[in-house]
Amino acid sequence: MTVTEVTDVRSAIETLRGLVQGDGADLSVIAIDDSIGTVELALELVDANCAECMLPPARLREVLASSLVQQGVTKYRLVLRDPRGGGAMPGDSERILVLDPTAAVASIDLDAGPDAGSLAGKTVFFRVDALWTSWDIVSQEWERMLTEAGVKVTSFRRTQGLAGADAAAADREYARLVSEADVAIVGLGNCGSCTSWTIKDAAEAARTGMPTTAVVTDQFAALAGTLAGHYQRPGLRAQVLPFPLQNRPDSEVRDIAVEYFPALLTTLGATV
Repeated sequence: MTVTEVTDVRSAIETLRGLVQGDGADLSVIAIDDSIGTVELALELVDANCAECMLPPARLREVLASSLVQQGVTKYRLVLRDPRGGGAMPGDSERILVLDPTAAVASIDLDAGPDAGSLAGKTVFFRVDALWTSWDIVSQEWERMLTEAGVKVTSFRRTQGLAGADAAAADREYARLVSEADVAIVGLGNCGSCTSWTIKDAAEAARTGMPTTAVVTDQFAALAGTLAGHYQRPGLRAQVLPFPLQNRPDSEVRDIAVEYFPALLTTLGATV
């Protein structure tokens, strides 16, 4: 392995570290082995305030492996030691091998989708969540300003972690409301797990051809970009809000919503 190759791999690993540091975690290098073509990393949760807020083990491994490929690191397999477990190797639950399924970096379509244009007389759909009251406040302020401009607003509250019939029913309701709207605003990406759900739902709306933006806080913007590529929508629009947003006084959050409303319109390519 040449010095340049080592540098490129280590540079890519630094990017991977940034994807988990928003949740207070980190990645350390155990080994880069050119003889067998592996990069072995360990997930460290010492400073993580909420391990449950991170991407689940299987999803995290997929996203990290996908990020390596997006950065052009295609000659190595990723081995990740995750103390949360979820392993597939008997007797070694922390050591997971993720094979790189691609032989080359795929072509990237950075199309952000159509601009929203004038919102007058249109329906704007907000996807909110059950986690962040700050996002409730922001979306309510944006809804107020849109309604005052003659825009119809609908909303859907996503509850993470549903399974079986409940999950299927929620997905059907989400798809129905998306189909009845003209523009989608999906949030909030404010931790690893909720960013994954946000980008997944935003990508689903964008795939219908609808002008769509995900809403994330700046500490999770890089992860949102990686996840957009993972969900095959690398050009997905994203409106970035300040971090931390949660636990600010309500009045301050409302001020942020008002301040960022023009930026939201710009991100969507919209006018009111």
